[in-house]
Amino acid sequence: MSPNDHTYDEIIAKIVSCSTDLTAVTKTLGPYLNNLQENIFLARAHGQSDPLDALSPENHSFAYLYFLLYRCKASHGFHPALMEKVWAFVNTCDGEQVRHASEKALSFAEALVKIATESQQPIIAIRPLAAFIQRLQATPGQLTILHPLLAKTCLLAQACKDILPILDNDISDVDPKLTHVNYRDFLLYHYYGGMIYAYQKNFERAVEFFRLAVSAPAEVASAIQIEAYKKMVLTSLLQNGRLPLLPKYTASSVQRAVKSHCGPYNDFATSYEKKTNSAASIRNDLEKVKGIMVRDRNYGLAKQCLEAFHRRKIQDLTRTYLTLSVQDIASNIGLGSDSEAAKHVEGIIVKMIEAGTIFATISHEHAGGMVSFLDDPNHHDNTITMDMINEQIQKATEITAKFVKMDQTISSMPQFFNKGQQGSFMPERGFSLEDSDYGMQMGYEAYPDEESYL
Repeated sequence: MSPNDHTYDEIIAKIVSCSTDLTAVTKTLGPYLNNLQENIFLARAHGQSDPLDALSPENHSFAYLYFLLYRCKASHGFHPALMEKVWAFVNTCDGEQVRHASEKALSFAEALVKIATESQQPIIAIRPLAAFIQRLQATPGQLTILHPLLAKTCLLAQACKDILPILDNDISDVDPKLTHVNYRDFLLYHYYGGMIYAYQKNFERAVEFFRLAVSAPAEVASAIQIEAYKKMVLTSLLQNGRLPLLPKYTASSVQRAVKSHCGPYNDFATSYEKKTNSAASIRNDLEKVKGIMVRDRNYGLAKQCLEAFHRRKIQDLTRTYLTLSVQDIASNIGLGSDSEAAKHVEGIIVKMIEAGTIFATISHEHAGGMVSFLDDPNHHDNTITMDMINEQIQKATEITAKFVKMDQTISSMPQFFNKGQQGSFMPERGFSLEDSDYGMQMGYEAYPDEESYL
C-alpha cells in the first residue's frame, strides 16, 4: 500500500477526524480499526515513507497503538527504527485514549517483551513499559493491567531498578471499569512486587506486598495467595524475627488454606521465634523442611533466615556481656568454636557494626580476636528519638488504614471479582495456572543467600 492509494488516505483521514473526540474514538474508530486486516498496519509506502509519519503518537494515540502492536508482533529481534517509534509513543501518548484499548495495550506490551526475549536484552522492554504505565495511570497509585507483566519481566531479568519508583507508589486506586484490571492482576502484581523487594533485601516492603496479596478478599483461596503467604512467613522472619499475623479481615477461606497448605512454614517460624532455641536446633528444623522449600524454590530465602538468626543471637549477647572472644561468640550462637566458625562470625559482626545494628569494636591483640560491646551512643532521651518513634507509629497507623481501605474498596467492586476470581482461577489474559507463569518456580535459589550476603 502506498500513501497515494485511496485506502491509505481514507484510513489516515478517518483516524485524524475521530481522534479529537473520545466518543468517536471508542464508538467509531475502534470498530473501524478492528475491521482492517493486519497487513494494513504493517504496510510501508513504495517510497519508503511510513504511514505512522502522518500520525502523532500524542494526538492519535488510539490508532498509533494499533500500528505499533502489529509491527512489534511481526518483529523478530531488536530494530532501532521501530524502537524509536515505540519510545516516542510511550513517552507522549494520551493515556485516556489508550485506556479505551486496554487489551491492545497489553498485547503491545507482551509483544515488546517478546522482542526483548528474542534479543536477550530485557531492558528493551522494561524501560518502555515503565514509561507506558506512567502514561496510562490517571493517578500515581492506580493499578493497570500492565503492572503484573512489568513486575514479572523485571523479576525474571533480575533488573529491578526501573520498576522501583512504580512499586514505591502504593496502589490506592483500583478501578476495573476504567483500567480493566481484575482480581488476578492485583494478586500477581503484589506477589511479584514482594519478590522484587525481597530480592532487593527490602524485607519490610516485601512483607507489606505479600500481605496485600494474602489478605485480598476471596471466596476461594488462590494458589497465588498460598505462595505469597509462604514468602510472607520467610520475609517476616527476616524483618521481624517472628511469624506474621494475618489481618483480621483476611478471608476465612484463605486462613483455612494457609493452615492446610503451609504447615511446614508455620512450624519452622514458630520454632524460629523461640528465643530459647539454638542456631543448631533452627538449622535442624530447616533441614526437616528443606525438601518442601526446595520444591517451592524458597530454600535460598530460608537460608537467609539462619544468618538473621545468628545476628539476633549476637544482639542478645550484647545485653549480657561487655567483652567476648570471637570464638566464644561462635560457640554461644551454636556455630562451634573452630577457626572457620570464628572467621564466619567475625564477618557477621563486621557487617552488623557497619549497619549500625550493634555497637562494638574488634581487637586482634589476642589470638582469634576480642569483641568489646559498646553502649548505643544515642541515649534515646532526645527529641530526635521521639520524632523517630512518632514517625514509626504514624507509619504503622497509615499502613493499617491503607490495608483496611484497600479491602473495602476491592470488596465493593463485584465486577473486579466476576472477571478475575472464577473459583479455580481459569486461565485468562495470557496468564495460565502453570507455576512458571505465576513465578512460583522462579523462587530464591538464584537470589543472594547468606553466603553472598556476607
